[in-house]
Amino acid sequence: MKYLVLASFCATSAMAVDNSAITFCKEKHGYNGLNNSSNLMKIAACIDSEKNAVIHAEEDRIWEFLKENPHYRYSGMALPAGAIRPLPKCWGMNRKYGDPVGC
Repeated sequence: MKYLVLASFCATSAMAVDNSAITFCKEKHGYNGLNNSSNLMKIAACIDSEKNAVIHAEEDRIWEFLKENPHYRYSGMALPAGAIRPLPKCWGMNRKYGDPVGC
């Protein structure tokens, strides 16, 4: 039981949200609390743009990986040790039921 509690504490701390964009934008726009509501829209826009920049950087990294390793794009195509499974004869074709070829 004690290991379950310890594992749950480690898991929650590892899954914690990174708030660096929020603190950066609060400091950038001079957040003084909820009484000063004129900066809240600017802070929200800044947070959104910072988070989008992080998301776009991650997507760019994934696209670069897929350009180098196109066999990872489709499930079941990547095999261990870099081997690539051959495509089935019907890959990429529209299936027509009742076709004598079987695709």
